[in-house]
Amino acid sequence: MAFTVPLVALTAFDRVYGGVARFFAEAPWSRRIAHRLLRAVPAARDTDRFGTEPTVGDAAGDSEYVFVCADPEALVVPAVQERLLSRLADPAEPAPDLIFPVSNEADSESLRRAPGAVYLTISDLEEVAADMARDAELRPGAGARFPVFAVRRTAIAGLAPEVPLAGIPSAVVAAGGRVAVDGGAYVHRYGAMDASPRSDLAARLPPGCRRVLDVGCSQGASAAALRAAGVEQITGIEPDAGDAAVAARAYDRVVVAYLSEIREAWEGAFDAILFGDVLEHLADPSDALAAVRPWLAPGGRVIASVPNAGNGSVIADLLRGRWDYVPYSTLSGTHLRFFTRGSVAALFEACDYEVESVEGVAFVPTPRVASVIERLHSLPGCSPDLEHLEFIVVARRR
Repeated sequence: MAFTVPLVALTAFDRVYGGVARFFAEAPWSRRIAHRLLRAVPAARDTDRFGTEPTVGDAAGDSEYVFVCADPEALVVPAVQERLLSRLADPAEPAPDLIFPVSNEADSESLRRAPGAVYLTISDLEEVAADMARDAELRPGAGARFPVFAVRRTAIAGLAPEVPLAGIPSAVVAAGGRVAVDGGAYVHRYGAMDASPRSDLAARLPPGCRRVLDVGCSQGASAAALRAAGVEQITGIEPDAGDAAVAARAYDRVVVAYLSEIREAWEGAFDAILFGDVLEHLADPSDALAAVRPWLAPGGRVIASVPNAGNGSVIADLLRGRWDYVPYSTLSGTHLRFFTRGSVAALFEACDYEVESVEGVAFVPTPRVASVIERLHSLPGCSPDLEHLEFIVVARRR
């Protein structure tokens, strides 16, 4: 089923963007990229309530339609925004009063849809969204919750100004309005980035490992995997006091500080030291590796993961002259250093470590990126790591 309203015909709408960021370190970058994507589709009136929960009163304006993005970290590519608004006005089908997209991270299961490929750049996300747009199904959405949607102004006209925009869908249903879900309108949303267990690092602990230091341990989500591997004593370092307090419930000890501030007498204290996606955030990763080297017990290992800046998605964008910082990706705005297999090995060796292994972690690229990778592999001397999302390094004291 195809909708018939031309996208270019829908120009009169108002937009509200806002909400409280869940991940403050990335919040400025989230805001920049979200603004860029949303404002690629001109609105009659734009209201920015970043940092607060937007309400009906913020949806001021005279346009017939309102587009709401109440998650400041949601990424809505222009074609999806246009599509949702157009479907509200499509005379060829019973037009809903409010329409939701689908997402990888949805508040309601009826809105959840997994993408068919990994997207690491905005170009990738646009490709994935275009592929998923072939699904034109419009299904009932009563009872669904999600902070991104398009709504008719008539459906919110009678609501009190203080009603949160997040409460509009249930209010529309209560008033007898029709709520729908567009199965082909895909919006990216971030999950719980600060609570991801690193079982991949725990799987590489040396035999007999009993004492582990987890640098940048966040909320201590790796505790179960480390205990299952036989670790008896887990120490964490975490500068965020809130995350450290959560980690302290699962770890034996958590020091609230940056690594550079540690003054503990830890010589020979640990059988393994973990850096799970930490080194790329440091101004000088060599300082960190040099600092922890004396803390390794005989036979101890440093186990670290770093993103691969030479993955196919990044290279495909570079070939088009693009280098877009995207939150929580290879090109995160909080990444200060970028690595390939050779450069991360060289970093460890320069800090007087012997690198035992550098393993690449594969990902499923989009068809466009896969075709670029295939062409590049035909060139002499091409990197073998275009299909690798990140590297896991295991090293010991030289």
